[in-house]
Amino acid sequence: MVGQRTHDKLRYAQALLGHQVPSGDMAEVLDRALDALIERLEKRKFAATDRPRPGPRRSTAGGRHVPAHVKRGVWERDGGRCTFVSASGQRCPATSRLEFDHVTPVSRGGSATVAGMRLRCRAHNQYAAECAFGAGFMSHKRDAAARNAAARNAAAREAAAGARPRAAAARDAAAARARAAAATRARAAAEVIPWLRRLGLRADEARHAAARCEPIPDAPLEERLRVALSCFARPSQGRATGRLPAPT
Repeated sequence: MVGQRTHDKLRYAQALLGHQVPSGDMAEVLDRALDALIERLEKRKFAATDRPRPGPRRSTAGGRHVPAHVKRGVWERDGGRCTFVSASGQRCPATSRLEFDHVTPVSRGGSATVAGMRLRCRAHNQYAAECAFGAGFMSHKRDAAARNAAARNAAAREAAAGARPRAAAARDAAAARARAAAATRARAAAEVIPWLRRLGLRADEARHAAARCEPIPDAPLEERLRVALSCFARPSQGRATGRLPAPT
């Protein structure tokens, strides 16, 4: 049973492939989708590419980082399959959950080269580590890694939980500051309107002129009045005398 989200994705892929697959054949759409997915997974898993970088590679001897060209070489050499061979000569058939394993452990001088690496499934990679360092030591290491991962996850969840209230508080504070600033600007404009009306302006003219005072709410009243009157071509009586008649 295909869910609605999957159905929608298939239809979208079908639309995107309209030129390449004019018939809209869903089998071909799925085949192309799988090709794209496999290519992406191969690139992420073992750095597969049609255009490897030319030139000499930086040496990584003694390091844990496995360069892309080493991953490609190891994967191609080992055929994308675990290389463990049992005492009876049977090679492990695993082709999933594969890991790049150092033939010689890094702590003992192993290097991240094609010759120094191999493919191992997770179980046989852990088995090789237990053979090299002992089962007890590796069990302790795995337990410690699990505890560290759990601690990191818990810290991340706690940080995310704490970030939400802080972000909400910051948004609320910013909104409150914006409202206060808007109220201050509105009061500065409203305070000018009675004086403009006293000078003979109509109500709509006074409101329009007073709006020019909003950017300077802290300016003295006479300065705000001059700014308001500056939108009119002819100076008013109040501007000529420099004195403000009392509003009615």
